[in-house]
Amino acid sequence: MTEGEIQQPRERHLGLIISLILILIACVGVILYLLNLLPAQIADMVIKPTEKVTSSGARFVTNTVNSVADLGATKKGWPDEPFSPAMANHVWRINGDELFGIEFDAGGKPMYFVHGMRGTYNFDEAPLDGEHVYWNGGNQNSNELNALDPGIVPGYWLRYKAVRDLDQPWGKVLAGQVDFKYRQESGHGLTFLTKGSIKSERSGE
Repeated sequence: MTEGEIQQPRERHLGLIISLILILIACVGVILYLLNLLPAQIADMVIKPTEKVTSSGARFVTNTVNSVADLGATKKGWPDEPFSPAMANHVWRINGDELFGIEFDAGGKPMYFVHGMRGTYNFDEAPLDGEHVYWNGGNQNSNELNALDPGIVPGYWLRYKAVRDLDQPWGKVLAGQVDFKYRQESGHGLTFLTKGSIKSERSGE
């Protein structure tokens, strides 16, 4: 074997080693870039909720926020309590003007995923999507105060979406469905609001 024939395999090995080193450097660069993404940039990458109607009529979320960690980098877990008195068997996470929550049964099994929009108990601030039908406030005397002046107490309009089939006192709720009848009661339910809660009606305009 000549010296030239020996030199060729050495050159090929050297070229392969250099290629592997360049690939490794590129991988390290990508990892460092991802580790330095700002929380806002990471939040923009979160998959947004979309819905799909099944043959049975139930509405299921096909893609949603991956976990509570996607809601922001400043908090961990479910640390918030926006209501007084506290709602039993609920955990909450405030994110700006939105509220995220889970309701559990007495055995600790999840019943609903909850989404809240900040607003007072009147038609001026009630969401018009027809899904956020239950309101609760941050004052233990919400009912009495709202009776005197509708909309005086800050709170949230809540949408309850069942995570499994539920038998409630007001009827059966299928997994994936919005519970449009959730706890419709005076002082909290959308169906109990009247035209008199509208500011212009109260001011005589």
